Amino acid sequence: MLAWIQVTLILCAFGLLREIRPSEPFVSEFLLGEWRNITEEQLNRDVYPIGTYSYLGLLVVVFLITDFLRFKPVIILSGLSGIAVYAILLWTTSLEWVQASQFFYGLYMATEVAYYTYIYAKVDPAKYPRVSSYTRIAALSGRFLSGLSSQLLTHFGLMDYRDLNYITFTAQILATFWAFWLPPVQYGIYFHRRTSVGSPTLDKQLHHNSSGNLTRSNMVEASTLIARHARSAYTRPKVLAWSGLYAVALALFVQAQTYMQLLWKQIQEESNSPVAYNGAVEAAQTLLGAGGAFAASILASSGIPAPVAAVQGVAVFIATFFGNVFVSYAGYIVMGMLFHYTITLASAKIAGQLSDESCFGLIFGINTLVGTGLQSILTLVLIQTLKLPIASQYFAISGLYLLLASVWLLGWMINMCRQKQTINVNNQY
Repeated sequence: MLAWIQVTLILCAFGLLREIRPSEPFVSEFLLGEWRNITEEQLNRDVYPIGTYSYLGLLVVVFLITDFLRFKPVIILSGLSGIAVYAILLWTTSLEWVQASQFFYGLYMATEVAYYTYIYAKVDPAKYPRVSSYTRIAALSGRFLSGLSSQLLTHFGLMDYRDLNYITFTAQILATFWAFWLPPVQYGIYFHRRTSVGSPTLDKQLHHNSSGNLTRSNMVEASTLIARHARSAYTRPKVLAWSGLYAVALALFVQAQTYMQLLWKQIQEESNSPVAYNGAVEAAQTLLGAGGAFAASILASSGIPAPVAAVQGVAVFIATFFGNVFVSYAGYIVMGMLFHYTITLASAKIAGQLSDESCFGLIFGINTLVGTGLQSILTLVLIQTLKLPIASQYFAISGLYLLLASVWLLGWMINMCRQKQTINVNNQY
């Protein structure tokens, strides 16, 4: 078997198992259920924000050390942190332990960056598009199976919301097991670079056995290269514009997704609708999201995100305003499908502007970091400062989607006017 195929299969097995988390579509139902004494207000303001803030803080650290540690240890840490999260949820009951689980969940999500960037250091650049698509398909397949299985298991009374965590816990153990089988990465993208081997500076350092100087030299070399790649990318107006869209779209979607179950629960209580279809909704959103991503890959040359963001804003407004849980489900599915379309379109546009293949992971990592930072600001302002009710939070998110659409449309119009002026000036000569 070809080496790259073997690596891909192991990595996809890890990604599939990691995303098999049938407890997630009903995590709010579980945390607010009979197993704990936690109120919706505590979950909204004292629990979930910890996950957001820890994700942001730990993502900074993980982003810096992933390449230095050569990926595999961080992927293993991702599996171990997942085990910690669901062990805490299964065998503790206090508010403090739930808050602790959110810290580990932040670590769990932050270390995901190693899964998606491992291929850039291990696989030949010619295989990047294929392997990247395979790893994302594996992750989406795991999410789809999670939503479908959780809905079927709870609908037919085979498991309650707490029991679903046993499946998730087992899947994380299996994912961690597969992570140990990943081949180690000998050369990083920025640290421990292949190009450094045999250089006069390195040979001299090795001759004198100066490990401290060698480490400092690698750090300086890596830092210089990271700064050069980032500067080269972000000084291009198109990279900057599409990166901004990527970060804002990510922030708004994750903010909406994190608290959506609380909105559904409130709507169900007000409309006396006892049956929850969260799992089926997540499965549908994942499946249609994959379709949206595929559509973006085909329409990458002609996609305009402003109308898409406007539709997302309307979908979120409708999902909140009508007080019908099925309408809310539909609005969430539309928002999620269009998110995957937007994020794939932005990724394709950014990748098309990058000349150095090794900086793909860097730029997307920075964009994710900025998006997480924006989401943390939304959490701080909407939830912990303004203390908005859950419905008001989603009306605000709806307005921000419409603002995003307006800003992008305005920028597009300005760019078109500049292009027309340039053409007129050239025609005069």
